[in-house]
Amino acid sequence: MLLDVPSGSIFSLDERVYRYLQVVLADTWAEGASVQRLTGLDAPTVTEIEGELEQLIAAGCLFTPATRPTEDASVLTLKSLCLNVAHECNFSCLYCFAHGGDYRGDTTLMTREVARAGIDFLVRESGSHKNVEVDFFGGEPLMNWGVVVDTMVYARSTYPLKKWRFTLTTNGSLLRDDMFPVLEANDVSVVLSLDGGRRANDANRVFKDGRGTFDTIIERIRHFTRTRDSGGYFVRGTYARNTLTFAESVRELHGLGFKYISMEPVVLSADSALALQNSDLPVIRAQYEELIAYFLSELGSGAGFDFFHFRLDLEAGPCLSKRIYGCGAGVEYMAVAPNGDVFPCHQFDGVQEYRIGNVLMSPTLERPELVAEFAHANFLFAKEECGSCWARFYCSGGCLANNHATSGALLKPYALGCLIQKERIEAALAVKAAESPENKA
Repeated sequence: MLLDVPSGSIFSLDERVYRYLQVVLADTWAEGASVQRLTGLDAPTVTEIEGELEQLIAAGCLFTPATRPTEDASVLTLKSLCLNVAHECNFSCLYCFAHGGDYRGDTTLMTREVARAGIDFLVRESGSHKNVEVDFFGGEPLMNWGVVVDTMVYARSTYPLKKWRFTLTTNGSLLRDDMFPVLEANDVSVVLSLDGGRRANDANRVFKDGRGTFDTIIERIRHFTRTRDSGGYFVRGTYARNTLTFAESVRELHGLGFKYISMEPVVLSADSALALQNSDLPVIRAQYEELIAYFLSELGSGAGFDFFHFRLDLEAGPCLSKRIYGCGAGVEYMAVAPNGDVFPCHQFDGVQEYRIGNVLMSPTLERPELVAEFAHANFLFAKEECGSCWARFYCSGGCLANNHATSGALLKPYALGCLIQKERIEAALAVKAAESPENKA
């Protein structure tokens, strides 16, 4: 494949064009007999290829000039809020960024008053923006189910002119049948944490006493997802150094009946035994290649599934302003801790140097300079390495929390994460190429 980064144009190449481009991109001065000798192509074929490429260049689809958009933080408005309703969890997952759910603080649950103040804050800051989103997170948010339900009722009844979208991330252990209709009535998208089959899941997802969690949660999760055959959920796995065969885990999850699957790399300090390393990249690449083959095979057999990171819309994807500002942490998206403290995102919860304010206080945003800092950090081209990266408009500059966790700096991209992200994007592009009508024909 050939990707023209500035325009976003993607081309599926035959072997002749691929060989030609390998030569001329490596040596822009190569021409005539030299190109024929290095590519093994005859003169008429080279002329034909050059003619087609010149047409694409003239149409503005290929070798388009790179431009740097202007930074404009005024386009960023708060529209998404994470309510960390539980700084408590009944699991003790070995790779948990939230330190087993307590975020390195006291175990506590968010009160109804704090949650409602969070909704008021979101509505106030979102202004005329109609679509707003609230994510219930933890710890384990179902440990505070009453507040979750009250918050949704309060939001819809108090602010009916807003279009509310709710998500909830859970380990599934506390799911009950009586919760299902409430989640459905409020159109709640549910993210269910499960790393694969018993072996992969129980390697890292354990109870406080070290017991594996798979046998306890699997039927509850399957029971819930059977009520949502057409979507509204994702089973989200995490792979670490001791569970690198994530293609197998995806197959296991699909085999268990799940149709909507995601698989994420763990992010840990370099000294952790579970942390991914540069030496793991060949295995990770092979896993994505294996996953591509399985995904396309299942699709062809009629037993296809939705893999989150293969969702790449090449025709109607995110607009440029979204691509150059990424997730919007600290500006478009913020998180509220149980005590009302506001942080740039759920992964910054408890990091006091990045505490922005408190929803119970007036003004809520006590440190507007932090909001400005994150607005700048979100800008894709504020990160030097991103400006020249071919994947920049697909990853939008990566995760600021991961940057901070691995380098201590918002503007220093997590290098290994970038490499993994590129593998994932290449895999998604390969799937799109295979699904194109031309290749199917």
